[in-house]
Amino acid sequence: MKYLFLAAGLALLSACSPHEGAGGPYDYCAAGKTNSLFLIDRTTPADSMDKSVMMDSLATVVDGLGHGDRIVVATIGEHYTGTERLVNACKPGCPDNQGAVDYMLGQCSAMQAKADERVFMAQLVKALEPVTTDAEEAKTSDIVRTVAQWTQNPPGGRAFSTVYIFSDMLENSQVLPWREFKASEPEASMETVEKYRLTPDLPGADVHIVGFGRSHDPGRPPLDPDVDFRVRTFWKEYFAAGGATVSFEGTIQN
Repeated sequence: MKYLFLAAGLALLSACSPHEGAGGPYDYCAAGKTNSLFLIDRTTPADSMDKSVMMDSLATVVDGLGHGDRIVVATIGEHYTGTERLVNACKPGCPDNQGAVDYMLGQCSAMQAKADERVFMAQLVKALEPVTTDAEEAKTSDIVRTVAQWTQNPPGGRAFSTVYIFSDMLENSQVLPWREFKASEPEASMETVEKYRLTPDLPGADVHIVGFGRSHDPGRPPLDPDVDFRVRTFWKEYFAAGGATVSFEGTIQN
């Protein structure tokens, strides 16, 4: 996918989204308390229901953001080095207890923050346009290393408290090839994860996996029960090792 046409829009979604106040720039991110991560798997084509569920999940994340909270939206691809960062921004807004004196001293402008929030929402939608188009079926899917990369070094330096992963979670990478991953006991796969130091860093986080349950076979039928159990158990253990709890929700059916 090409994202060059988004360059101008994404410039507005800078890491901390500051604006110029009466006494200087105001850093929205400084007031934030949480970081949220939304990962979108682009290695398998999504149908209209997939896209609808994805946007609903993102809306849930955005609705839960407080003033200054950060949201990061990125893709999962064939290799972890190919992940695309679509959004890295903090929701504009002023602290509720700020007064006129604070503004005169260079604090947040409520009027400007409201305008910036409208821009934030519009550009967030625009930044996601590429992922609402059809993706091509990829030969591999590097989920583990992508999750590790984003969570071990989170933007802003604060660990993610909420993670949404829109994916079938069928790992097929150099580290964990699908032919081995689907047949291995979760403990064996976890040994590989630990060997390469790919455990996520998500202390106390809530991880929501949306889209799990379908196979790679033509027509994408449900996973064989044994495979479903092994894969599901692995991901529970994987995120638990990083300090997070995981839920499987919004499983999508044809």
